Amino acid sequence: DPSHGSIREPMLKVTNLLRSMEYQTAIPTDLPGPLLQTTYNVKLWEIDQKIGQGPYEFPSVFSFFLPEYVPDSGPNLPAKLTSPESNVVTMPNVVNLLNGMFSVIKYGLSDCNEGFSTDPGYGDCNDDGLYQRSYGHLFHVPPGADDNEKAANLALLLTAGRLSEGNLNTIVNACSSEADQQSKTRCMQQLIVTSGEFHSTNPVIQSGEERVTETGQGSSTEPYKAIVYFFLDGGMDSYSMLAPYTCSPVDVYQRYRKIRGRSSTSDGVGLPKGRLLEIPANNPEQPCTAFGIHEELPLLKNLYDQGKLNFIANAGLLAKPVTVENYRDETPAQLFAHNAMKLDAKRDDLADEFLGTGVGGRIADVLTQAGMSVDSFSIDGQEVLLSGEAGQGPSQVVVSRDGLPEFNADPSINNMGDVIKTLNAGTTADSGFHAETWSSKFTDSLAKQALLKQEVDAAVVTTEFPIDSKIADKFKMITRIMQTRVARGVNRDIFFIDDGGYDTHSKVDDKLVENFSRINAAMQAFVDELVDLGLWESTVLVQFSEFARTLEPNTGRGTDHAWGGHHFMFGGAANGGKVLGWYPSDFEQGDEEGLALSRGRMIPTTPWDGMWKGVAEWFGVPPTGSEMEKVLPMHKNFDVLYTKDDLFNPPP
Repeated sequence: DPSHGSIREPMLKVTNLLRSMEYQTAIPTDLPGPLLQTTYNVKLWEIDQKIGQGPYEFPSVFSFFLPEYVPDSGPNLPAKLTSPESNVVTMPNVVNLLNGMFSVIKYGLSDCNEGFSTDPGYGDCNDDGLYQRSYGHLFHVPPGADDNEKAANLALLLTAGRLSEGNLNTIVNACSSEADQQSKTRCMQQLIVTSGEFHSTNPVIQSGEERVTETGQGSSTEPYKAIVYFFLDGGMDSYSMLAPYTCSPVDVYQRYRKIRGRSSTSDGVGLPKGRLLEIPANNPEQPCTAFGIHEELPLLKNLYDQGKLNFIANAGLLAKPVTVENYRDETPAQLFAHNAMKLDAKRDDLADEFLGTGVGGRIADVLTQAGMSVDSFSIDGQEVLLSGEAGQGPSQVVVSRDGLPEFNADPSINNMGDVIKTLNAGTTADSGFHAETWSSKFTDSLAKQALLKQEVDAAVVTTEFPIDSKIADKFKMITRIMQTRVARGVNRDIFFIDDGGYDTHSKVDDKLVENFSRINAAMQAFVDELVDLGLWESTVLVQFSEFARTLEPNTGRGTDHAWGGHHFMFGGAANGGKVLGWYPSDFEQGDEEGLALSRGRMIPTTPWDGMWKGVAEWFGVPPTGSEMEKVLPMHKNFDVLYTKDDLFNPPP
């Protein structure tokens, strides 16, 4: 059964290499100065940030992988088979994993050429079998009468005997010119750990055909446009981002302050007007003539006042319009749960018409099929938002916020890159699915890595971005990637970035002051750089979060999981300065509008499709027909959605 098995977890691969190849600590005893500690444990420095997994370093309560993840390339995708471990098979993780393993094999455990550890403080990085700059190294000496027997021993220990005879011969031949047996062993170890048999539990049956990587080149002459999807992870308290201000005849602000906990002994978590930046609603359908933006988000006010930003009020995940009476039956989602709502917000396909895909990936599919050249980038992690259907559009590129390391900077043999491609060449239909998924993603990653690294390294950013800020680094990386658009030959880019810390079950006010201040500074620098690059009119940022939070606080001055909330979009081409959607006028259960659940959990009145439809149209998706039905499978269930003309100004 070619679908049996799995891709191996990154830490298991590292552990396999170290254990099977007999890693031991080996500190030199003849160094000048006082004696060094010689009983180190295996010192893997920030390994989770390098390979996507690390001991005791879970990124969230949901561990490293999504159990429902379907890879965006390889045979699992058309078969709709999950492969959770593939979730971390991304370009930076792949490059860092192999660079680290190559480094351990050649130099020992150190920092040499993107190694897994730190600088031990002595020695040089030399591939000479002396390991002078390491905490320890691999001691295994393969037995055997000739190179084939030695290679077979290495393959047995590293791949449990799965390595095909063809790949074994390729490796032996490639390393045969090495001067001594130690060099041959290091060469063979490196090549084995690039193979699909090492990275999965599958055997491989090669077809003999060279693997073709995607070029992403299209024939369209459409001018460049970019969507930046900005996800605030954890469920952002959007009633703190956008609050009522001046409202009549019903004083919605007082209702807001009451449910947010204001009493004779406490101000609650609702913001006083002195901490809100007033904006006009510019929408007679709203219950208020003015709203207030959180004091730490002055950029949003400035862009709103310039007519470059819109809010959509009380939006959220919906399959169809619902009421208090029927929302559970008519919303096939695990409401109020982080993992489910995150996934569904990015997929926006509750009926699973396009299983395993996200709305950004489907946009890329449609435009690619229309002849445009589209690229999709996730900064610091694989995202279902950017996954499309197999063969319909580009596979997403995952880039670290710090840039792209060089792959195999000091190869052990002259033609090492070509040999690695041969080991991961095309396979037959009955070859192992998971090995094929590794090889397809690996070779695609290397091709894109080579092009991107050269261009990104040459990109110049003139704006000063905040330092020591992960989200600022992510925005900065987007501007660098945008500058590579001509070299990549693209008309369209879709970017995913996220910022964490919004699961505010306690001290919501303190945390949002910190979070909003951080993202405001990062977004301001991003906007300034877009203007300098001449890309402000070509870019739209859309902000989402899995859900809003209860208006009623808990006993820890925090707020809990809810549903409908507010989000925003901005860009140089936006027809902004409006609060769209329908801001609730009453937040207590039993309200006349029939929107409030317990503790001020609001049923959304505008679906995520409300913003997406106009954005997709602006990006080039036809407003009606099968293309929009693929991008937004649920949009026909709603009467009120915003079009390109609602959200954007006509081109000059």
